[in-house]
Amino acid sequence: MHFNRLRSATVVATLVTVAVADLAEAQVQPGGMGPMGGGQQPSGEEKKEGVAEAAPKTPGLLPTTPALPAPKGRRKRWKLLELDGYFRLRTDWFKNFNQNFIDDPALGGAPFARALSCGSGYLNHPCDSSIGGSNTRLRLEPTINIDEGTSVHIQADVLDNLVLGSTPSTQNYAGVYNDGTKPPTGAFGNTVDPVTQGGNSDRTSIVIKRAWAEVAVPLGVVTVGRMPNQWGMGMLYNGGGADPINGGYDYDADYGDTVDRAAFTAPIPGTNLRAMLAADWVTSGLASNQTTANLGHEGHPFDLDDSDDANGWVGVISKMDSPQEFKDTVDRGDVALNYGVYFEYKTQAWDLDRTDFKQGGTFDAQTRYVPRGMKTYSPDVWAKLGIGRVVVEAELAAQFGKVEHLDDAGLVGSADIRKFGGTGRATWKGLEGKLRLGFESGFASGDQWDNVVQGTTNIAGANALGSGTSDHVLKQFMMNREYKVDMILWRHLYGAVTNAAYVKPFLSYDLTKAIMFKVANISSFALNSVATPGNGTMYGTEFDADVGYAANGIFAGISYGVLFPFSAMAHPADDPNSTDKLGYGVGNTGDAGTSHTIQMRFVLGF
Repeated sequence: MHFNRLRSATVVATLVTVAVADLAEAQVQPGGMGPMGGGQQPSGEEKKEGVAEAAPKTPGLLPTTPALPAPKGRRKRWKLLELDGYFRLRTDWFKNFNQNFIDDPALGGAPFARALSCGSGYLNHPCDSSIGGSNTRLRLEPTINIDEGTSVHIQADVLDNLVLGSTPSTQNYAGVYNDGTKPPTGAFGNTVDPVTQGGNSDRTSIVIKRAWAEVAVPLGVVTVGRMPNQWGMGMLYNGGGADPINGGYDYDADYGDTVDRAAFTAPIPGTNLRAMLAADWVTSGLASNQTTANLGHEGHPFDLDDSDDANGWVGVISKMDSPQEFKDTVDRGDVALNYGVYFEYKTQAWDLDRTDFKQGGTFDAQTRYVPRGMKTYSPDVWAKLGIGRVVVEAELAAQFGKVEHLDDAGLVGSADIRKFGGTGRATWKGLEGKLRLGFESGFASGDQWDNVVQGTTNIAGANALGSGTSDHVLKQFMMNREYKVDMILWRHLYGAVTNAAYVKPFLSYDLTKAIMFKVANISSFALNSVATPGNGTMYGTEFDADVGYAANGIFAGISYGVLFPFSAMAHPADDPNSTDKLGYGVGNTGDAGTSHTIQMRFVLGF
């Protein structure tokens, strides 16, 4: 049966199921369900003032996430158009992120790229271990309110992560080479060119990232479109921006989960629980406007085959207050308890081998169909408890399942999926809430295989399937890239927490109403040491500090981090008495060097 029809049937069945609910009891406003609300407050709720709203403590806040007021929610007075967003300028300085190693795959690689001049063939050429630069982003998040219960939401980025100075003009310099061609302007130029995809950049000037609609019906809320996906602490499902569960906004986000989804959210009659049922278009394979063989149908593109679709279904049950309601409950001296379960089920019967596929190019898709036989089950449990001066929050996730065929990816036979990850955080407040002491810890299971290039640690090069003949149990869990626990190791060198356990004591103090100081230490350990570059048990310890100013929608801050790497990040030489060769070439062995970073931020939120 065609998947679109299945989705329609799913939504209809959901509406029929909850139709027995009492109408008066079941009335909700758009955005009521945490993962589906896009970070907005419920309709009709006035934005509360106070310390918590003036400087929200967002997960991953320390040390690079600016502390700004949450985006403006819906007002009591209805507005046709609400425009939220921010302008961000950030500057990064990375010192020795390659940790004294050479980023040449033939020599075993390095955890981060060196400066380009280090590969120069000139004698006495410069080789600075520092890399730095500045980039900008203007994010627009308009909401079109058709009526009190119906709205359309858009997220668009203008000059997203544009590196300043990366598009110099080649038109305003009259000099020419001997062959008549114009040289690059360099210091002679006095202007920059617009961003052109495929020309001077890999992206366009304006990118529409999300668009979805919310409709309040008598029994709940229907949400359809391409939307953010946020749940719990954001460890596994993280929208990369507004956090509707814990409040605040991550203005330093670069990724974020976006889903194509049709969902229905409603209260469960007779309880204080809320439920959501959703159908996801995980992947549909090739569409008619993606291959030259089907050009001419791009006005109304269509899925070229249904059998290679990956389908997802999500169910959520939660007891969830707004961040302000949670804070008010604790301030009154009552116990605040929120909790929930997020369950995702995915299937894919067939798949398409896209080797050598190019958008709009020639591609013989009919000969590239391969069996897949995939089923995965992903439960995620979250809870948050506030009592007195203490707030405790935890999230535990697992991914189970099986893939029958992975021959096209180099794995002969089926593979079982057994992945686990979790995190927890406890925070104590003192000195009238100005001082916050806390402790966080988390873990993510790992496999026994090195990355495709052993010394290149980022998850972009993760060897998810191993050697193809030995272990057929896939165990590498990766936390979300937007769940930030530090500034260097997991944020940049690895990209996300994986094959690790970490401990993180932290402290923050409000020097004034607008100025905050934060420090943290993150020590990380390998769960499977054989999968680390140095086959060691400890990645290293990192110290991060941050000072920030936040008032009236303006943030300015500076952060510093230093990572002392240990045995897991080293490049040991091959043991001549062992058959297990590490693959590090001459000049690319030894202990890892200390890494530093300085990051500055300026954000104007509106």
